[in-house]
Amino acid sequence: MPILNNDTQVSVLVDGLDHPEGVAWGLDGYAYAGGEMGQIYRVDVDAGEFRQIAQITPAGFIGGLALDGNNNIYACDAAYNKVRKITPGGLVTTYSEGAPGEPFNLPNYPAFDSQGNLYVSSSGGWYEDAGLIYKVKAGGETEVWERTSVTFPNGICLSPSGEYLYVVMSLNPPRVSRIRIEADGSAGDVELV
Repeated sequence: MPILNNDTQVSVLVDGLDHPEGVAWGLDGYAYAGGEMGQIYRVDVDAGEFRQIAQITPAGFIGGLALDGNNNIYACDAAYNKVRKITPGGLVTTYSEGAPGEPFNLPNYPAFDSQGNLYVSSSGGWYEDAGLIYKVKAGGETEVWERTSVTFPNGICLSPSGEYLYVVMSLNPPRVSRIRIEADGSAGDVELV
């Protein structure tokens, strides 16, 4: 089933970014994306313009992004297995490297819940069934949150109610699952969507 009707008009809003993998909206009305060499871009979709606002060094590979209520950007740096925090002023720091004894292995996509917890898909190697879902509490304390979504967990998002975390898994077979977020914050049942 196609997502768009064949008659749908599709427009390019901006081009020239270096291999952007994900996009996220900021509270300031701009879109944000990352680049293949660690660039962080702010995109004015109305004007059709972008500018680089930060640079990860050494150059990383930016996957998914999420923004918090203060417009700080949290970017998955797949090259160095870290989640980077970028302030509105462009200061880059490492927010998390994974859980103690279980570092990220290809962090791919982040998503915030309403309590400020950041969920991160860590894809693992292609065909390795080594993916995990992490939960980073406000301040950076990190734990492995869910261990059964192992077949290259990729993009993630929370349901509007915050009751479920939706996970795209790219392999064996490609699918979308959802994981119940229990009242105590732990991972509940995994269901195929």
